[in-house]
Amino acid sequence: MADVEEMLDQARQMPYGEARSVLLEQALKAAGHDPELAFEVRLELTEAYQYGAEPAKSFATFSRSVADYDADPGRWSDWQTYSLLWQFKWIASDMRRFPEVPLQRAYDALAEMERRYVEAGYGLHAVHTQRTYVAEHIGDRAAADEWFHQWQTTPRDDMSDCEGCDPSGKVWHLSWMGRDEEAIELAAPVVAGHLTCHVQPQGILSNLLLPYLRTGRLDEAAAAHLRAYRLVQGDANYVDDFGDHMEFCALTGNETRGLEILQRELPLLERSPTPSDRMHFAGCAALLLRRLEDLGQGGLTVRRNGADVPVGRLREELEADARALAARFDARNGTGEQSRRLEERLAAEPLVDHLPLTPHARRVVIPTAPSAPPPATAGPDELLDLAEDAWRRSDHDAAFAAWERYDEIGGEAGGRRTDGLGFAALVQGDVEQARELWTRAAELHALAGDEVRRQVALGRLGLVTPEGLPLVEESHRWLSANGDERQRTAAVSRLAQAYASAGRVGEAIALLEGSKDGDRLSLLASLLADGDPERAAETAREARKALRAEGDVLVLARTALFQGQLIQRHGGELEELLGAFGEVLAVAPRTEPGLRAVAHASRGEVLVMVERAAEATEDLVEAVALFTALGQSGNAALARVDLAAAYLAGERPMDAAIAAEEALAMLDTDDLDNTTSVMWTRANALRMLDDRDAALADFTALVPMYAHPLQSARAAESAASILDELDRDQEAADTFAAAAGYYRAAGSTDDQARMTRRHAMSLHWAGRSAAAIEAMAEARTLPQDPFQLAALAYDEARVLDGLGRKDEALLRAREAVERFTELGDERAVESAKDLLTWLEE
Repeated sequence: MADVEEMLDQARQMPYGEARSVLLEQALKAAGHDPELAFEVRLELTEAYQYGAEPAKSFATFSRSVADYDADPGRWSDWQTYSLLWQFKWIASDMRRFPEVPLQRAYDALAEMERRYVEAGYGLHAVHTQRTYVAEHIGDRAAADEWFHQWQTTPRDDMSDCEGCDPSGKVWHLSWMGRDEEAIELAAPVVAGHLTCHVQPQGILSNLLLPYLRTGRLDEAAAAHLRAYRLVQGDANYVDDFGDHMEFCALTGNETRGLEILQRELPLLERSPTPSDRMHFAGCAALLLRRLEDLGQGGLTVRRNGADVPVGRLREELEADARALAARFDARNGTGEQSRRLEERLAAEPLVDHLPLTPHARRVVIPTAPSAPPPATAGPDELLDLAEDAWRRSDHDAAFAAWERYDEIGGEAGGRRTDGLGFAALVQGDVEQARELWTRAAELHALAGDEVRRQVALGRLGLVTPEGLPLVEESHRWLSANGDERQRTAAVSRLAQAYASAGRVGEAIALLEGSKDGDRLSLLASLLADGDPERAAETAREARKALRAEGDVLVLARTALFQGQLIQRHGGELEELLGAFGEVLAVAPRTEPGLRAVAHASRGEVLVMVERAAEATEDLVEAVALFTALGQSGNAALARVDLAAAYLAGERPMDAAIAAEEALAMLDTDDLDNTTSVMWTRANALRMLDDRDAALADFTALVPMYAHPLQSARAAESAASILDELDRDQEAADTFAAAAGYYRAAGSTDDQARMTRRHAMSLHWAGRSAAAIEAMAEARTLPQDPFQLAALAYDEARVLDGLGRKDEALLRAREAVERFTELGDERAVESAKDLLTWLEE
């Protein structure tokens, strides 16, 4: 049965999940004629089902194990007996989580568990724990509190849950009883990291979310959510916990983040380990979706089974699912506890208006208040003058306020008012309406005998009319001969825009040459951008100077943004670039949040690139908040990409990981550049957080995603280094070899040699020293820097010594000493001398 033992060893090296369970099922089939080996495999398989999110399958394997054990109790080792008794806790717990299992059967299992523990000489600490859970489940508070008292007062023994998990269940009970302060105090050692295990602290942190909120410990609540969810996301074992985190988001004004969690974890709902987990997830998700509807976001959709499902419809489906499951549990239990809890949850209201989870998760209110209203004594003509003057200065709010006041006092719908209506239609994006209004305005001006204003209206009409260039040209000719300076200047600008729209850019530029007017200079700069970016930047600089003097702050802000982005694309002085973005933020009206958001995002992107992380973070936090408030999720996602990089550069890995995860959830699936960029950031952040398994998964996924071999090489090297740290030596060797191949494809032979050397050392640690020496011989044939040659000699000496080839090892050690000495690397020289001395002795 050596093959079965080998399969067992292989399974024990695998993570819990379907692959491990399938391998153990094969091992069980192969061990069928060896009762002792089959018993051992069955114990392993029960554990795999429990931790692999398939507890329903463990009922059969556990029952068979009990039957085999009872058939000949003296046959089994102390460890096998202990393992079987430990598994009673799992089965007793699972029975209450499946409504099809009769409640009496759960009570019988607890009685059997108590009998066996007493007979084996164990205490009842673990039994009291399970009895508390059952009483809580059916809503018997008096019984739950009595069993909890016995749980607390009975000494721990070898059958008790570990010192990290045992408090987690107690915290849940205390929270359920409303004893939040006691729950928080009891959890402190686990939260502090003193008592942890494979499911802690994430489990206890999830149980603490409501106690923290209800006692006003908001910072602790936010930190618990962020830390716990990061540890459990994407794991089917934590479907129940996902519900806790969605409920937390719904109760703290973080509905958008809750929706991201729902979207990410919804596929796992169909793989819920138990109906109890499914009920909790569905109920909490329904609460979250109801909150979104209450906030007027019922038009959003969630991707489910390949289709976009409206929030309202998904809420109805999940509510129905949760209610049906709750009814099944209550029918089984003979109480209404589960339905009561569910309805209470579905009707819950926020405990906090908005709890910011990260610096960038804050709400921004977009100001909509208009500028100071026009004077109450202003008459119709004065109001029209005020409106037109404000429009020329790009103060649209003041212009609309004056026009509205004109309407309120009964102003006539003449040509000037109709002009204003045309501007309003254009601002709202209704070009057809603007065209109709300016046609009417021209007619009204003609009736009034005002040819100047008629020509101005015709010029505007030509800009929004297909084939309207002749209208603009005629208007320009007439106004050049008959208009005042301001009207002539505006006519030139309109004609230049018309030429540019018609593809006659050269004529447009020639028309604007020599202008001193800020608006025309700004237009000229934009026309020069494609063909002569250097001159465009210089013209934008002149335009900004003129616009400052003219007081047109909106056009000034737009011109400054244009110049900054021009320098960003084509190069220029850093301080001028930052100054341009700074001017946008200094002068742009608060009622122009889109302009401000782009300026913050652009400046933040530049500051990340020049390694000014703290300043970049401030800008990007503001950009994320503004884009989010504007509903521009695409731009908010891109700002998060840069923000994650800024957080990482500023050594804030937790914030970096969160921002990266948010960005990944929001980016378009075909945006490969930004996706790989933010995955790289997240992988490095996770590595800094010592979450090596998650970091390894990201780096591994990145390798085939990159288009350039150098990027793939860096990702493969990072993955291999983590595998090396985890002592997964053969996998590390294979991945270092892959990295070497990518570096070779990228033409980086020095890095190729370095990876080949590390490949060799991983082979050595994997017990394949002969293959390691062959790899090192290959590395010696590659061009590389002197330090790498010295390191190669040092490593060869160690491997040769392990092979018993002492003379060769001594030669390589001496070579290492000589090479490091030539480089003047004192620490490396010392290490090489120590190795040489050890070999000589």
